[in-house]
Amino acid sequence: MDILQGRDFTGKVVVVTGANSGTGFETAKSFALHGAHVILACRNMARASEAVSRILEEWHKAKVEAMTLDLTLLRSVQRFAEAFKAKNVPLHVLVCNAAAFGIPWSLTKDGLETTFQVNHLGHFYLVQLLQDVLCHSAPARVVVVSSESHRFTDINDTSGNLDFGCLSPSQNDYWAMLAYNRSKLCNILFSNELHRRLSPRGVTSNAVHPGNMMYSSIHRSWWVWTLLFTLARPFTKSMQQGAATTVYCAAAPEMEGLGGMYFNNCCRCLPSAQAQSEETARALWELSTQLVQDRLGSVSG
Repeated sequence: MDILQGRDFTGKVVVVTGANSGTGFETAKSFALHGAHVILACRNMARASEAVSRILEEWHKAKVEAMTLDLTLLRSVQRFAEAFKAKNVPLHVLVCNAAAFGIPWSLTKDGLETTFQVNHLGHFYLVQLLQDVLCHSAPARVVVVSSESHRFTDINDTSGNLDFGCLSPSQNDYWAMLAYNRSKLCNILFSNELHRRLSPRGVTSNAVHPGNMMYSSIHRSWWVWTLLFTLARPFTKSMQQGAATTVYCAAAPEMEGLGGMYFNNCCRCLPSAQAQSEETARALWELSTQLVQDRLGSVSG
């Protein structure tokens, strides 16, 4: 990847969620092939182990490993954070990449709509648990993978207040694409608020759009999505091209100390008006904190 040309990340530790396939895999591989210690944080350990083997086939000296992280279960997020901290290593880059897309309505064991928990709340909790490690490793960076689809939704009610019913809807109010769009809006709001809170401690955060309808495993939940993604495949980015913006925000020297922004094609662009709302971002942060506390009693570990 041109962005990393000539760069040596030996001594740097990178965690990528959902890294067993797609842009997450390309992001993890890019850092591993440039010397970083990379951890693939995945739910499916069989696929994650295969991904590790594929990276090692390209460079047998790569320092890469897989760890279990199931974002549908807050206790799993907690266990991952504990296992990571037990390694006593720093954390220089955290890429919140894993996502659910186009799935049928279901509730997680934590009682929340699955798309919302996987795409937003699980990552929110993961960052809370690892924020002290990030701060002690400063300068450190968080990259949250969002989408241009964030522009086609709203998460506030008619009074302008955050609507929990939009974020974690009932089965009767659920539409898979809308749930995904709302979760991607949450990604940008979360990234912006995270940057406001942690940048004084040397941790920056940016949100990125990897590309439209790229052919990855994200569409596997329904044959219609697979058909649409297959038809679009000749006109979309490759996985490596899709990972480029994530890697740029995670590694580019000119991004040092900069955050609270949204990137597409390695260029900063303005997200939707609601995504820029500091009030909505604070409300989402407070709601997310409360949701975790109601289920686990604490947002820190």
